[in-house]
Amino acid sequence: MKQIFPSYIRELDYYLGSMSDDDLADFYINDAGCRTKLFDAMKVDFDCFGPLSKQRVLEAIEFILSSGQIDKFWGYVVPQAVPLDEVEDKPGYLRALYAKLVGHEPLQRDFGPDVELVQSAGPHGVDVRE
Repeated sequence: MKQIFPSYIRELDYYLGSMSDDDLADFYINDAGCRTKLFDAMKVDFDCFGPLSKQRVLEAIEFILSSGQIDKFWGYVVPQAVPLDEVEDKPGYLRALYAKLVGHEPLQRDFGPDVELVQSAGPHGVDVRE
């Protein structure tokens, strides 16, 4: 059974979570300039992750893209606690994020029916050093 860890995507949200209310009011997730700043910050965080954590982020993005149920899993991609506009092109957002993180767009993958979404990050949370 293939395990997917979608909570690892949330570890890239430091930039959004650290924004002030005024900064958030001026942040438009569908604006190319705002999204570039966000993805640049996410890439910096991603580059600090260990190899297993990087793999888990990328597999989670690939899984969400290939699931055909992006809306169902969208809460893992953009934090619901941060007041943002709705992302207009969710598949495009995910492909662009993936490309920013590793330099190429994701390939279409078939994860098959034996997938387990691992919700728990463990007793100490997500350890991105691994």
